[in-house]
Amino acid sequence: MSKESDELSIIRRRKLQAILKEKKQQEAVREIEEEQQQKRQRLIQEIFMPDAVSYLVELRQTKPHLAARIEDIAITLFLRRQLVRKIPKIGVLQVQRRLEGVEPKIMVKRRGEEAISFYESVRKDLEEQG
Repeated sequence: MSKESDELSIIRRRKLQAILKEKKQQEAVREIEEEQQQKRQRLIQEIFMPDAVSYLVELRQTKPHLAARIEDIAITLFLRRQLVRKIPKIGVLQVQRRLEGVEPKIMVKRRGEEAISFYESVRKDLEEQG
């Protein structure tokens, strides 16, 4: 019986060591990820103007993949030294629209009429003339 209990205690000890080793590895990975996230946040603060940072925070709530993509693009440009100045909110909006595939839209509003797209306005004017 004592031999079996010794073998059981050895097995338990090995399992405990394996579990502790796995926990240490998970903790190390978590610390590395946390450190990388902090570096990313510092870069974001350095790259974007305050209004753009607050917009990205809002965007991250609704479309996290899009916000991350915008941040990735800006960080890549920054690391390649291709950014001349900080990115304002309007720059973030432009990149967002391009990533979403939204074309620019010019709206025309005449007195007493509702706003319509520039394309529709030109078409309407041409129909009235012809």
